[in-house]
Amino acid sequence: MSMIVTTRHPNDDPAIQIRVGGLFHTFRTVRAGWILDLKSATAFRGDLVIGTLVSMFWVIFAIAPVLVAGYYLGEGAGWTQARLLFLQAIWYWMDAVNWVFCVRNTNGLATDIRNGRLDGRLLLPGDSLLRVMLGQLGVQDLPKFLIAIGLAAYAIQAGAFPGGVWHIIGFVVCLIAASVMFWAIAVLSFLPAITLFKFEGDVIVNAIHNLNRVPADLYTPWLHALFSTALPIVLITTVPSRVFFGWSPWWMPIVCVIAAFVLLVVLRYLWARQLRHYVGFQN
Repeated sequence: MSMIVTTRHPNDDPAIQIRVGGLFHTFRTVRAGWILDLKSATAFRGDLVIGTLVSMFWVIFAIAPVLVAGYYLGEGAGWTQARLLFLQAIWYWMDAVNWVFCVRNTNGLATDIRNGRLDGRLLLPGDSLLRVMLGQLGVQDLPKFLIAIGLAAYAIQAGAFPGGVWHIIGFVVCLIAASVMFWAIAVLSFLPAITLFKFEGDVIVNAIHNLNRVPADLYTPWLHALFSTALPIVLITTVPSRVFFGWSPWWMPIVCVIAAFVLLVVLRYLWARQLRHYVGFQN
């Protein structure tokens, strides 16, 4: 559902045309929602302070087992303690993606279905998938991104050195693709809620997320093969790490981008398919 309207903004001269319901309009709508969330968090700074303290405690709690395992693992499959810490930094980055972009929107989808609000949101112009599943921002968990970067910097200082400049660029590409994939997986896990009353997909997301805490190289051969093919979760943390260290071929970032694109295509198809079976307000 889209139409062309002409509008004038104080900073726009001459008048510009915006396709209401198009992707550009959707992105502007999502951005406006994020700005409101940020302003709200600024007004109530306690949320950000508490979120930062909780995030710092959680990262220490999360990496403690890795420090112990790395101490006894030694050089297992090339994964030194510093490299394991770098992988944990990526894992914590994905945790930030989950709590900032996924949890609030997926839980909001389930809630909106139960109270009937989804009916009205679907009637609004724009891309419904992006508007519904990216419309809210978990501002209190934004500090997790900075903590993840800090942990990665510490891991590099401790010896998890990159293979070279091109490997750093490839890592950034893989990290962005992995973030998109993780968001898509989180949305996919909640899609049945549209047609199945009180369906929750947290268990699926948490299971996939926790599997990525360990490098796929350290799993048994059959699990490694499974996670590399049928369930390619290696693309979330293991592959970006290997690209950073210079352990993967040059084309691996391209594989990550293709995988993210395919997953988005599948997500959009299943989203549209589920909405066709949505029956409206459920009691």
